[in-house]
Amino acid sequence: LRQIGQRLRDMVQDSVGIVCRREADTFLVYCPHGRDYRAILDSASAILTEGDYMGPNSRLRLRMGVYAMADKTIDIERRFDRAKMAADTIRNNFGGTVAYYDSALHEKELYAERLLEEVDTALAEGQFLVFYQPKFSIRGDTPMLSSAEAIIRWRHPELGMISPGAFVPLFEENGLIQRLDEYVWRAAAAQQRDWQDRLGVTVPVSVNVSRIDMYDPDLLDKFQKIIEENRLRTADYLLEITESAYTEDSEQIIETVEKLRRVGFRVEMDDFGTGYSSLNMLSSLPIDALKLDMKFIQNTAKNTRDLRMLELVIDIADYLGVPVIAEGVETGEQVQALKDMGCDIVQGYYFSRPVPAEEFERFIPERSMIC
Repeated sequence: LRQIGQRLRDMVQDSVGIVCRREADTFLVYCPHGRDYRAILDSASAILTEGDYMGPNSRLRLRMGVYAMADKTIDIERRFDRAKMAADTIRNNFGGTVAYYDSALHEKELYAERLLEEVDTALAEGQFLVFYQPKFSIRGDTPMLSSAEAIIRWRHPELGMISPGAFVPLFEENGLIQRLDEYVWRAAAAQQRDWQDRLGVTVPVSVNVSRIDMYDPDLLDKFQKIIEENRLRTADYLLEITESAYTEDSEQIIETVEKLRRVGFRVEMDDFGTGYSSLNMLSSLPIDALKLDMKFIQNTAKNTRDLRMLELVIDIADYLGVPVIAEGVETGEQVQALKDMGCDIVQGYYFSRPVPAEEFERFIPERSMIC
């Protein structure tokens, strides 16, 4: 890092430029227009192979985002943010090393800014909707409704239906996800209460708990208050926590999860297969169900190794007495394969997409059939 920094400093001094290190392995370069940006990158990248400590087969590389023809009316921080945004577009593209901030990225930035600015209005006007995707037990001869997952949707008056993939990561980055999560938690609990009152049926519902939620010292109190206000059982209010949350700060996360489980909440590890937990970690992590990542399921039809890995995960979960939930199931063949492997519960478009509460009610059978 020091040598790269020095090389960049030497290069920009001749053109009256400025270079600094922002954080970690991120450097910022401010230089006059017309510079050969790739030459700057190539010169700095040469450091990685010139030293004795780095061989020619090193997998380290530098990537550069360029904001050329910069708008001088915006502050310097935002100009560098735009260059960083361009660099992020080639994060996993090892064939590209230089990316430019262009009109497409500009439109994306404006779109994100609009979503962030309109969150308060959307919450006040009820633009956020909670849909429910059914989960079915496949242990018996006939699939039976087991529970539902509450999933947020944004019906914007001008932009139409906005995918969670467009705004959830954005809200996570900007600290707004907690407000959205609490909105879903309360709506899902109220819906459970409504189904009990009108239909006499308890449908367990799972809600997503983001990583930032897990660091909230009042998290347990919030959930207990929601349960009490809606006269629910903690065992019927399921909490989905991503695998990456467990591995990011495992000690603190595990402590919080154990507190939740002690008062009766059931915790599902979501998106297993996307993080970095090893299979032997499953025996030490406090979970009540293991939810397999959608891509993990879909790849099994194409990759024999993924299929064997899936079988191994289900076997380990069975040994530990932890039910396995497979999401993203799209075909009858996948359902049958998962059933043969011993998977307990499935959800996905094969049965239903996420639907509004009133449409979900068609899946609700007699009380005795709820698993």
